[in-house]
Amino acid sequence: MLPAFYIFLAMVVIGVILFIHDRLTDKRDDGREESGENEDVPEPQDACSDDCCGIHDVCPSEMMLRHLNDPIEYYDDEELDAFKGREPNDYSADELEQWRDVLYTLRHDELLPWERSIKKRGIQLPDVIKEELISMHNS
Repeated sequence: MLPAFYIFLAMVVIGVILFIHDRLTDKRDDGREESGENEDVPEPQDACSDDCCGIHDVCPSEMMLRHLNDPIEYYDDEELDAFKGREPNDYSADELEQWRDVLYTLRHDELLPWERSIKKRGIQLPDVIKEELISMHNS
């Protein structure tokens, strides 16, 4: 009976020590946030906003954050750089065909990296092309 008491007592002491350590760690973290050390770390809800469509295992915006420092990869689509700064609904029929010429030459495993490349280059996908990309990814 006495060994069981010692084991119980040891567990209580360890629990108290862990509780105190947890409280002290939380206070240090709060101090760091107030001093502004964590300002460059995005909040989880900011990482995944309207860009999430639900078809990916991981939100494309989250993937974008993971690959932020990777070099931009081109998919024989340098001509799309001319569309930098354009609004998604501001494309002519001929320009949409340029997008389709690139989109429909991609392999299935290149779809998400290509979308990431486009975003890193500061280009917004046209709404119609984004829908086609989603349907291609689902098939």
